[in-house]
Amino acid sequence: MKKYLIAIFFTLAIVSFSLNASASDQAPQLTAEEILNKHFEAAGGKQKLMSFKSRVALGTVKKEAELEANFAIASDSKRVGAVYAFQRYSWNFGYNGSDYFMRPNFPRGVNLVQSKYGDMLASGLMFNSISLYSLLLNPPEDAKFTAKGTKKVNDRPAYIVEVKRKSGPVMKLYFDTQNFMWLRTDYGRLEITKPQGAFTNEIVPHGEDDNIIDFYFETWDFRDVEGVKLPFKFKQVVTYPILQQSTVGTITGTITEYQHNVDLDPRFFH
Repeated sequence: MKKYLIAIFFTLAIVSFSLNASASDQAPQLTAEEILNKHFEAAGGKQKLMSFKSRVALGTVKKEAELEANFAIASDSKRVGAVYAFQRYSWNFGYNGSDYFMRPNFPRGVNLVQSKYGDMLASGLMFNSISLYSLLLNPPEDAKFTAKGTKKVNDRPAYIVEVKRKSGPVMKLYFDTQNFMWLRTDYGRLEITKPQGAFTNEIVPHGEDDNIIDFYFETWDFRDVEGVKLPFKFKQVVTYPILQQSTVGTITGTITEYQHNVDLDPRFFH
């Protein structure tokens, strides 16, 4: 009888430990406001983040089989512009405070993709916390933030915050449940059909006639920069014609330097 009771005791202890461990693995439920406030606090404080008048991020990007190329992302509270100096051309894109711009322009067959980039650039959510043009730092009155549970981003549990405005697509932000860094933004989905003559078999493999593109931007490798936490690695979804070997893929970036409160070259925003 004594052995039986001991066995029951150990069984209950194991079950109790398992339940407690499971509960501790689950992130506490937070509202969208609580998640964003914890993000600001972890990143250095909202007041400190808003104290910078301008920011330039410098580094390299890589796409397909090409060598790494230099890039620069410049921003202030109302604008953001980027230049990726690829081997064959420079991709210049951004938002100047009233409209988006992009050079080179995308071909007519994929102009919906360019319009999607326009939505992303104007949203104030492009480039995550790399950019000072931020919907989170300066939310408009029609912006609604809603907590939507958790999901893993590259094996890290993350809180999901959904962003809705009166017009425009619904976007989702992901914040690490442990350190509250901004890991990813989902900008929504776009379905495109390959128009006749828009691509060649050399550029687009067979079977890619119809594509569903999930646009996102991911950031990681956060470090201290002048009292705030900023990412030094990113991954970005891109499409043809930025890519030449496929219609949809990603490019990766490594930031080597941040500069704050510098005069921004007007050419970043045209």
